[in-house]
Amino acid sequence: MRKAMRSRLESDLLRFVRIHAMLVGMSNTTESVQKSYTALTITNKPGSSIELSAEIPTDVVLVYRFKALEKVRREVELPGFRKGHVPVEMVEKHVGEQALMEEAAELAISRAYADIVVDNKLDVIGHPAVTVTKLAPGNPIGFKIVSAVYPTVDLPDYRALATKELKKHDNPETLTVSDADLDAELKRLQGMLGEMTKQAAQNENDENNDKKVESPEINDDFARMLGDFTGLDDLKDKMRDKMLVEKKTKAYEVRRLAMVDRIIEKTKIELPEVFVEGELDQMVAGFKERVVRAGLVMDEYLKQAGKTIEDLRKDWRVDAEKRAKLQIILAEIAKKDAIQPNEDRLTREIAHVLEHYPDAEEPAVRAYITSQMTNELVFASLEGRELVNEEPDHDHE
Repeated sequence: MRKAMRSRLESDLLRFVRIHAMLVGMSNTTESVQKSYTALTITNKPGSSIELSAEIPTDVVLVYRFKALEKVRREVELPGFRKGHVPVEMVEKHVGEQALMEEAAELAISRAYADIVVDNKLDVIGHPAVTVTKLAPGNPIGFKIVSAVYPTVDLPDYRALATKELKKHDNPETLTVSDADLDAELKRLQGMLGEMTKQAAQNENDENNDKKVESPEINDDFARMLGDFTGLDDLKDKMRDKMLVEKKTKAYEVRRLAMVDRIIEKTKIELPEVFVEGELDQMVAGFKERVVRAGLVMDEYLKQAGKTIEDLRKDWRVDAEKRAKLQIILAEIAKKDAIQPNEDRLTREIAHVLEHYPDAEEPAVRAYITSQMTNELVFASLEGRELVNEEPDHDHE
């Protein structure tokens, strides 16, 4: 028994020494020998993607087969042997050569893909689709990988397009709220308050149910009924200010949307599917959150609406494509015009968010806020506005 165990131990040790010698030899040889892949071809595919075709050299396959064997060996447990201490020959027999080669291929291709991306400066995105085209002991491993790449963006004269589109719309800063607009809003509030008063009267179980309920007169008392106002003049002043802000905001949005549509229309870009799917994921997640906030159950809501999540994704696809294109375009404009947020302000914004959401991951928060701040700076630049890049005031919170 001892001789048999010693024989197995010597055999395992000999294998290790051979592989170790090969690894050392590879590290001391020329770059062409230590390359993790050979016979590489790169083919551009539709949808802003590429297909990589290459092979793992036989000597490299042997190295990764050993790594695969060691990885599997750590998990194998057979009668008479502790986990991780099963002799190599028994592990090979238990697992099988095909399974070992498949594990070796996964390890080797992962390394080769990373090297190919770095060596060829490929701007890949998303998860690649890997296909093993040749897998046999004693031979190179052949494989193909299809991956999305960051698209080439052919920007138009976006400043000229923005200027032309903006001229079609009134400057939001010149807008005002007329007395007629204010009176109309007061009458709307008067009618709403009258309906509430009428409903309250109908709910009372007395003889006055059939009595006609008059809408409240628009006066100081009416103003105080609506909130903490000193009187009607105070109500009107605050309403006018709020209505003006809303009117300007809506005007900016209309103008901005028109500008964005024009720039997107004139931009040449082949949109990767991974970007569209990412936008759809965000849209679905946001929709689920709104449904839950409304006190509804998502599955029940969809059942009543006669929809599925896939139906929603199909319905929203056009909007998702537009949103994805816009994000890429804004990023390209920011890069071209060297637009980036002030680092101090960015840091303070990140700290502010993490203070309110301590479980959030800092890198994710940084990426999100950087994107939002950069986008707003790009819009401000296109609209001819100067957006102050300074520390925000959070005292009101």
